[in-house]
Amino acid sequence: MYNLLLFGIAIIITMSSITPASGAVITVYTNKTDWETALSGSFVTEDFSDDQLNNGVSFVSTESGHINPAEECYQDVLASTSQNEPETTWSFASEIIGYGGNWTLGGPGGSGNYLLIYIDDLSPYVGFISNSYDGEFWGFISDTPFTFVRLVGGTGNHQQNYRLDDMVYSQSNQHICEVDMNSDGMINFIEFAYIAAEWQTETIPVMGDLTGDGQVDIADLDKLAIVWLESCLQ
Repeated sequence: MYNLLLFGIAIIITMSSITPASGAVITVYTNKTDWETALSGSFVTEDFSDDQLNNGVSFVSTESGHINPAEECYQDVLASTSQNEPETTWSFASEIIGYGGNWTLGGPGGSGNYLLIYIDDLSPYVGFISNSYDGEFWGFISDTPFTFVRLVGGTGNHQQNYRLDDMVYSQSNQHICEVDMNSDGMINFIEFAYIAAEWQTETIPVMGDLTGDGQVDIADLDKLAIVWLESCLQ
């Protein structure tokens, strides 16, 4: 137990020192189940079944981006030769920590270039979605909350047609509140004490299992560290 305490304090101090957006630690997922598991199933889906987006969600396209309710997707064409900077920006009124969707890149004339993904302005760079995607999932999780996701057309001589289906995102405050085990609005050593009390026990955990996998282990400590000293505003 003493070693656990020292280990936990070390992790928490390290995670607490991570600074803002430019220093965000980002994990990319190409498997939706893994993405959902990492977020303990806490996410919201925009299925584009009509032209009304979820509350607090909006987009701006420099090109011809639009919602296509008939095919239940968002579609856009980002041309590298455009006089505009070819990009789509998704905005979220509340901070989020996870984003993704099912992507199809291609269209008339071939598969096009690829998509570059950024959060909050143009930094930091998250990753890219290959032009070989045909309905597969691509998403990411950041340990630092953000409010904008920018999709930029890759370099090349072609335009990038793409479709986004079942866009998913995880709201930061929702994620924080799930870790607030004693409902006092703060994430601190009280939550750590719950984890320590049930650390690697053989009985079914009651409070310390933050990931919902039936165990209390390093994964739960990692999840606590991400939101350490954050506030839950219900």
